[in-house]
Amino acid sequence: MLKELIADRIQFVDKVNSWEEAIRLSSRELIAQEFMQESYLEAMIDNINEFGPYIILTDGVAMPHTRPENGAIRTGFSFLKLKEGILFPDTDVPVTLLFTLSAADADSHIEAIMKLADILGDDATLERLNQVTNKEEFLNIIK
Repeated sequence: MLKELIADRIQFVDKVNSWEEAIRLSSRELIAQEFMQESYLEAMIDNINEFGPYIILTDGVAMPHTRPENGAIRTGFSFLKLKEGILFPDTDVPVTLLFTLSAADADSHIEAIMKLADILGDDATLERLNQVTNKEEFLNIIK
């Protein structure tokens, strides 16, 4: 299910200037493909500014998201891999992997998040994600 929710929203970028830019970049296709509204993107950034980096899942990995009522249209993910990591507020470990989530409701993404947790919970698989360089490799890892 995760593979289907992320399919054609996969990006590899060398560098961004800030965590805000990383979230904006990772949200671009979700907005263009009508998974979320611009208001959802702005709410993600506002929430991190207000509540801190609650989106950090593990060292080097973030899952930007916010509440469905902030502008989610339908459930989907995007993936952004940064060659050069970025720091979020109050953190000291750079994030290189962003799985941005548009959650249309409280339940439809649970299975995908469980799969993502399995992937991130396996050190060897997480290391493979950190080494991935293209869409095909990435999709093979998450299938």
